[in-house]
Amino acid sequence: MSVLISAYLAMLVRLMPLVACVVVGFIWGRREQPYPTAFVSTLVTYVAIPALTFHTLMTTPLAASTMTWVLALSVIALLVAGVVVAVVLRLLGLSGRDLGQTAWIPNAGNLGLPMSELVFGVQGLTIAIAFFAASSFVSFTFGLRWLTGSVGKVWRQPVVWATLIGIGLRALDMQAPQWSLDSAKLLGSMAVPLMLVTLGHTLSQLPRSGFMAGSGVTVARFVSGIVVALLLFAPIGIDPLIAAPIALQMLMPCAVNSYLFARLHGNGGDAAAGAVLISTLVFLLLAPLLLWLGGVGQ
Repeated sequence: MSVLISAYLAMLVRLMPLVACVVVGFIWGRREQPYPTAFVSTLVTYVAIPALTFHTLMTTPLAASTMTWVLALSVIALLVAGVVVAVVLRLLGLSGRDLGQTAWIPNAGNLGLPMSELVFGVQGLTIAIAFFAASSFVSFTFGLRWLTGSVGKVWRQPVVWATLIGIGLRALDMQAPQWSLDSAKLLGSMAVPLMLVTLGHTLSQLPRSGFMAGSGVTVARFVSGIVVALLLFAPIGIDPLIAAPIALQMLMPCAVNSYLFARLHGNGGDAAAGAVLISTLVFLLLAPLLLWLGGVGQ
């Protein structure tokens, strides 16, 4: 039990920088300082996230064949989760069009990556990096299609091309110029802080209706994650060393960039922000159990 508590406290320490960014945005909003939400959201969507995805794909130590298998399995897991989310939201009477993407995509970046390293070490982190690339691709293709109802916008998203170029270069065993990797790393490094500050600013002005609808979105997020996690551990021949990190990613709370999508392209911005906050708090309560299932408490 003491080991489990220590692991839980270690996870909280890892999350403190993320919490600090949210607090900055929250205080900024409460002080009624001007904040260009539309500009920041567009900058993150069209520049920072594509750069982060490209750098991640080009620098991960996974072998090309293993990475391809992890990417394919991650996409399949996300598609199954999407079906579950659609059913749960319909049962709850919530708008699948406006909130489906928020409930669907897990926080595989700023929360999923450090959690995987904490639970599974370096190997889990590399698999989580590949999952993050896959979830970014799915989010900007199928997820954006779900939210906007438009196919044309999907292929205008830079992250789609960043993913395809990164996978293509890895498949051909080619290295990108060092200057491009350094540029992508620098530009991508602003994605997480800006997303979290923007989230904090929105939470400072969130109406109660956002929390009510956000609770339903949280239910859909975790139900879909649990269903996929159980399927990954079914006796169907998936290597547990690969299945476990992916299952953990599927149990992450709602992604921050999903809130940005909802604000930019739909009518569910308040509910999406509430879902991010509530699902993250629920995840923190469940974290000791997840850590124990991952082997930290054994």
